[in-house]
Amino acid sequence: MTIETTMTGSYYRDPRVNALLTESGTGELPQDKLHIAYEAEKNVVLEQLHPNGNQKGLDWVSNGEQRKTGFTSYVTSRFSGFSKTKRTPQAFGRRVVEEMLEANPQLAQSLGKNSSLNLPSIESRLEYTGTESAKAEAQDARKIKDETGAKRIFIPASSPGMLPLNFLRTDVYDDHEDFVLSLAREFRKEYEAILSVDGVDLQIDAPDLAADLDLNTGLSFFEALPIHVEAINRAVEGLPKDRIRVHYCYGNWQAPHVIDPLFERVLEQITKLKVGTLVGEMANGRHQGDALTLKKYAREYGWPGFKFAAGVIDVKSPFVETPETVALRLENVASIEQIGPENVLGGTDCGFETVHNHTSIPQSIAQKKLQSLVRGAELASKSF
Repeated sequence: MTIETTMTGSYYRDPRVNALLTESGTGELPQDKLHIAYEAEKNVVLEQLHPNGNQKGLDWVSNGEQRKTGFTSYVTSRFSGFSKTKRTPQAFGRRVVEEMLEANPQLAQSLGKNSSLNLPSIESRLEYTGTESAKAEAQDARKIKDETGAKRIFIPASSPGMLPLNFLRTDVYDDHEDFVLSLAREFRKEYEAILSVDGVDLQIDAPDLAADLDLNTGLSFFEALPIHVEAINRAVEGLPKDRIRVHYCYGNWQAPHVIDPLFERVLEQITKLKVGTLVGEMANGRHQGDALTLKKYAREYGWPGFKFAAGVIDVKSPFVETPETVALRLENVASIEQIGPENVLGGTDCGFETVHNHTSIPQSIAQKKLQSLVRGAELASKSF
């Protein structure tokens, strides 16, 4: 029995890419610079395949979001309906800001200075126009997969429910439900474009499924959650489940995270997703214990059958997990009878650079962490 490994989306942007993204102001690189993104994406894949110079690396790799400023901000170049002139700073809920200020005031101040978080306002209903860009990104990913010998490669894309948490709804939409379900219809076009390229998988990045961002949606987190799950299910209906992953997390920032929703209640909804793989956060001190909740839930309600990529690497901490720590965390999930080791992968809690020019740890430490991930999965595999 072999437990495979993966990561979650974003990786450190190439310095040339970072400079170009800052200049572009559109959310992603211009067409005439995509050859630079391709080179950067290939290097990202090679770092995942050979972390810290290790011969063996990850089994399921990401293109690293090199051509995008962030996992949601890129949409401004792929949707019509955004203002060309008016921009609004990305909102952060009061409780989120209070946690950031308590734990890391410098982080809170840096967010206000990051131009990638100064987003265009919505002036009309959003319509997806990025099919060619999405398909081209997937075609590049397939070439990189073939050139590097990677087993599988995925491209991250935003969930429908993340946009309403980053972009103010305005009066264009009737209410939060109208906003999210309308976006589900549009995002389906992006998901179809990516999956139309054989050999390339899709990851839907959905922190909205677990992070209570405390924003003015008119609904509480648990009132909104079923709508967000339904939006994803509508967007992927009829698409190949085995090639679709959904990533949930509690927000990739350094803070106490005591405001995070109860995992047990989150599980009640996210287990209704109609996808092949769930990618979850389980490595840090706040959520490592989620494995016990997962075990209790699976015993009482069963498991819907999808694979679970357990986050066993904390991307927010400079502590480098030992292979033994990784193995222990994986065994805590793989030993759950209703899930089984055959349905478990080892992964990271989140991406390493979810917004360009903003990360919690240096790239050199991330490489050591990925090396431990691979070695820890090898250790855990021997237990089954």
